[in-house]
Amino acid sequence: MTMELPRRPDDVWPLLLDFQRIAACIPGCEQVEELAPLAHYKAVMKQKIGPFKLEVPAEIHVDEMLAPSHVLARATGRDKFTGTSFTVKLGVYLRPEPAVLEVQAELSVAGRLASLGYGTIRKKAEENFTLFSQRLQQEVAT
Repeated sequence: MTMELPRRPDDVWPLLLDFQRIAACIPGCEQVEELAPLAHYKAVMKQKIGPFKLEVPAEIHVDEMLAPSHVLARATGRDKFTGTSFTVKLGVYLRPEPAVLEVQAELSVAGRLASLGYGTIRKKAEENFTLFSQRLQQEVAT
């Protein structure tokens, strides 16, 4: 997802460091806690995928940050009920000319739920990514 910025990347950068505002953009993300500033977080991801309701405790690590250029992060978690585990790699890039914000995400899923319906999981992930992108655009515009 790429979107034009209504202001300079330097002005948008503080939003990317505000973990509560970013977490509010992520569908199903709850109970976010900062364990180490700008480095390590935990949260609970709640999702309904088909007949399954997942509640996944997640660890989020910021792998790389270069102000005001980009943030690279990864989240990992495992649902206790289904045994489904996931890894999400996320890259958020601010480009100065033209002023754009680009978000790249990669999802890996393993376990019982993945073997039963990877297509359904992929569709839900795409829906969530679209919703995240829309919410992030709204935050950037304010």
